[in-house]
Amino acid sequence: MPVAGEHMDMQALVEAIMGTRNQIDFLWNFFVTVNMTIFALLFIYDEAVDSMRGVGRFFAIGGIAAFDWINGNALRNSYELLNALHGQYKASFGSIAELTPLFRQYFVDIQFAGRSDMVLATHSFALAVVTLAFVWPNFISHDKAKKQGGAA
Repeated sequence: MPVAGEHMDMQALVEAIMGTRNQIDFLWNFFVTVNMTIFALLFIYDEAVDSMRGVGRFFAIGGIAAFDWINGNALRNSYELLNALHGQYKASFGSIAELTPLFRQYFVDIQFAGRSDMVLATHSFALAVVTLAFVWPNFISHDKAKKQGGAA
C-alpha cells in the first residue's frame, strides 16, 4: 500500500479498477437474478398473490424495496469508486505516450458519472412493477376461465 504522498503503482491501480468492475458485474447479476425470479414467481403464482392479505403484501413489497435500495446503493457507491479510480489512473498515468487511442478512450478517459441515474431508473422501475403486481391484481392475473378449461 502506498504511504501518504506516494502514488499507487499502475498494477495496483488497474487491479483495483478491475476488482471494482467485477463487483459491479456481481451486483447487477444479483439484481437481475432476484428480480427475474420475483417476476416469474408473481406470474406463475398469481393466485397466491391474489389471496395475500394487506399485511402480507405490505411486507413483501417492503422486503423487495429494501433489497432494491441496498443493491442500488451498493451499485451507486461502486460506480462512484470506479469513477474515482479511473480519475486517479488518468491523473497518474494518463499522459504516458505509449497509450493507444482506444485504450485511452475506453479505459483512461471513461466516465461513470451518469450511472447513478441509470441505477435509480432500473431499480425504481423493477420496484414499480412488483408493487403493481401486489396492489393491482389484474396486472398479472391470468384469465381465470382459460385456467379452468375454457368455461366462461
